[in-house]
Amino acid sequence: MLSHMHTRFSRALIASLTLATCVFLQGCEDQLTLANFNQIKTGQAEYEVENLLGGKGERDDTTGVSISAGGIAGSSTNSQLTYIWKAKSKEVSVTFQGGKVVAKSQRGLE
Repeated sequence: MLSHMHTRFSRALIASLTLATCVFLQGCEDQLTLANFNQIKTGQAEYEVENLLGGKGERDDTTGVSISAGGIAGSSTNSQLTYIWKAKSKEVSVTFQGGKVVAKSQRGLE
C-alpha cells in the first residue's frame, strides 16, 4: 500500500513539474515581443530587462579580441556581458556593462 502511494505521489509530482515548466516556457515566449524589446533602453538596469523578457537570459561567453594602436591583439577587458533570450525563431541579445544596458539587438520579433 505504501509503495502504491509513493508511486502515485511521484507521478503527480512529475505531472506538476511538467506543467509548471510548460507554463514557464510559454510565459518567456510571450514576453519576447517587439514591444518589450523597444522598452529596453541604454542605461537600464539588468533586473529591469529580466522583468521585461521573462527572467535571466543565457550568458553568451563569446569573447572578443581588441587590437591596440600598435596593432597588437589582446583580449577585451571592458567587463561587458551579453545575455541572450530565445524562444522558437525569436532572439533578443542585450549587452551590459556594470549592470547597465549598453547595446541590444533582436531577430525574429514582429
